[in-house]
Amino acid sequence: MNSSAEAPQVQPEGAPPLKLMAQITAYRTSQCIRALVELGIPALLAQDAWSVEDLAAKTGSRAALLDRLLTHLVNMDVIGKDDQERYVGLPVTRYLMPGHQKSLSNWIACELDPLLWRSWERLTDQLRSGTTAFDLAHGSAFFEWHARDNAAQKRFDDQMHEASQGIGAVVVRSMHFEPGTKITDVGGGNGSFLAQTLEKNPGTEGTLFELPRAVESYDPLFENMRHERRATVVTGSFFESVPGGAEVYLFSRVFHDFNDHAATTILQNTRRALTGGERLFLIEIMTDAVEIGAWGSSQDMFMLTQLGGRERSAEEFSQLLAQTGFETLSVTPTASPVRILEFRAAD
Repeated sequence: MNSSAEAPQVQPEGAPPLKLMAQITAYRTSQCIRALVELGIPALLAQDAWSVEDLAAKTGSRAALLDRLLTHLVNMDVIGKDDQERYVGLPVTRYLMPGHQKSLSNWIACELDPLLWRSWERLTDQLRSGTTAFDLAHGSAFFEWHARDNAAQKRFDDQMHEASQGIGAVVVRSMHFEPGTKITDVGGGNGSFLAQTLEKNPGTEGTLFELPRAVESYDPLFENMRHERRATVVTGSFFESVPGGAEVYLFSRVFHDFNDHAATTILQNTRRALTGGERLFLIEIMTDAVEIGAWGSSQDMFMLTQLGGRERSAEEFSQLLAQTGFETLSVTPTASPVRILEFRAAD
């Protein structure tokens, strides 16, 4: 007779595939991880092994209920258990801790928050109507909502900062600019990526071009650059205009937020700001990279439902650029999910 531990592996002939069943129920684990992070348990497990009673007391939760959540996450190899039945952290658990160099905690807080989560409920409606699921769920577009919701804006900024610290640190190694070069980061969020670029390229100056915010909150390194007068902020919408005067323009994970029509408008406004000889860099995930695979298509669905945008291949980016008077010069892979596409105004 099979033991109860082996029973889930036994599948009657003609039953649905186990992989498919796991894919359907994956959201359950996602929300358990979110609860784990909200309770601050990964940081506690990094310090010591804990009984469920002690964890419940520390986090203000009910031990019997918490034990069920933790048991599932043990079964999913997110956390572990020792021979005294105490919960312990695993190597993977540290990525759920705030402050870890490669922490995912801010991403979890943003992606799994009800604000974004509810958008998925309207996916079928989007497929039928063409209206973005976020807009249908909340009656407002993504960035319009965030401009007036300080808590949502902070979650988004924290997540983008977390991502920029990892991706940006890799990307800036491949971009070299001479001292005195003026750089504009178009749609650069809280200035994290621009600050890393300036730090990597001494003597350069930078302008962050971004929408006005209800509460000004920028990356600490960027704020230091402002105090040193190496960086400034210009507010505005790239759907109306893009400031001129720079020698280098950066577009880091901007165009995937938008459909082709909106992306074309941004590029046309950029083209009008140029006087000749500027270098432009597009930094994005590109779906023709072999290593992207299912993760890339998952990211594409996120952009579809939340912003009405899309991920593109290098060829699709080049076609979009060509239609707006630009030419692609090079596409450089990095040791991250993104590539760097350099382009310029066509003669």
